[in-house]
Amino acid sequence: MGALTRLKHIKTKEYKVLYQRVFFTLMIIVIYIIGSHITLPGIKVRTHLPHSFLDIALSNVGGDIGTIHLFSLGLGPWLTTMIIMALLTYRNIEKEKLETQLERHFKERFFTLLLAIIQGYFVLSSNQSKFQGVHIGFLLLILVTGTLLLVWLADQNTVYGIAGPTPIVLVGIVKSIFQHQQLQHIDGVAVAIGIALLLVVLVLLVWLERIEYRIHYQDVMHVTTSQKDTYISWKLNPAGSMAMMFSFSLFFIIGMLAQVIGRWLTGDASDQPVFLELNHSVGVLMFFVMFVMLNFMLSKVLFNTKRKAKAFQKSGHYMDGIYPGKATRVYLNRKSNQISAIGAAVLGLIISLPLLTAVVVTDMTQELSVFTQFVILIYMTINIAETVRTYLYFDQYQSFLDPYSKE
Repeated sequence: MGALTRLKHIKTKEYKVLYQRVFFTLMIIVIYIIGSHITLPGIKVRTHLPHSFLDIALSNVGGDIGTIHLFSLGLGPWLTTMIIMALLTYRNIEKEKLETQLERHFKERFFTLLLAIIQGYFVLSSNQSKFQGVHIGFLLLILVTGTLLLVWLADQNTVYGIAGPTPIVLVGIVKSIFQHQQLQHIDGVAVAIGIALLLVVLVLLVWLERIEYRIHYQDVMHVTTSQKDTYISWKLNPAGSMAMMFSFSLFFIIGMLAQVIGRWLTGDASDQPVFLELNHSVGVLMFFVMFVMLNFMLSKVLFNTKRKAKAFQKSGHYMDGIYPGKATRVYLNRKSNQISAIGAAVLGLIISLPLLTAVVVTDMTQELSVFTQFVILIYMTINIAETVRTYLYFDQYQSFLDPYSKE
């Protein structure tokens, strides 16, 4: 009976921790929703309806430029900063080890602030005609402050809540979907095509999440262990839904720069490059190519074959027929290129499938672009469910360790 009571207590405690995390995340979402309804001073109406490449890119990082509000920039500046820092440290791993946590935190916040100022100025200058008697500098201050507050909330949710920034982005996508007027006039054909696409995408997403590539190696510390028990496990998409958020944050930066350069060359403030329009075949193709390239680079950063090869050389592990050191690094790098390319191409196809269909079915471009966001929504939901299962798994062990930590 004693063991049964203890097991029941463990179960109650692990779910209690999960409930606390869920409640904290819900509070973060409530704050985000309230902030997204606080429009900037002087803005009385919506600036425009979401339809372009930049609108969709920003909505998929928790932002919204349909109405300029406190959290309009979303987590874009922060996610872009994380990508930049990851790429910089990937080239110089030893330097990264020498940096303190305070130094990394300072650099992260500095670049986030810088990018927030640049992106905020771009958004405000693009909609300057909508302001009524308010200086752009004051509005920029509010916009940047809101962005930094949202970044802090995402940080807090990473520590005390569930799935870090993902729930914030999830709510932003839901909000963006219901802002589309096309949902009010969608016909049966569009619904049928959308459901068929979602079923195909769901199968591909489950396949992408479950499949992994294993590279077997010899563990010199366990010579009796079967080779099947010692392997490197790589998922096709190691970053999960974060890969999409990172990619969309960089999309917005690239699109913003292209639009600024286009306006400077043409002198037309309303100039919108063709490749930023999702109702054009060139725009969809650019979307697909950029997504695949950015996701490929992100996967390469996360695999970090240079560090893995060095760890193998230090521990004495090796793969049959491959020398330690440079030969191992070259082999792992070749494998990571193959896995990253396949994963990036499949994920790019999944995200772009509704848009690629819209190129053929030209009458439903706007309706099918909404289904792209539904696809992203499904993928993020799958990742949140995986995160919840992970918390439950580790909390089971924590209940056993607590009595020993008090001694």
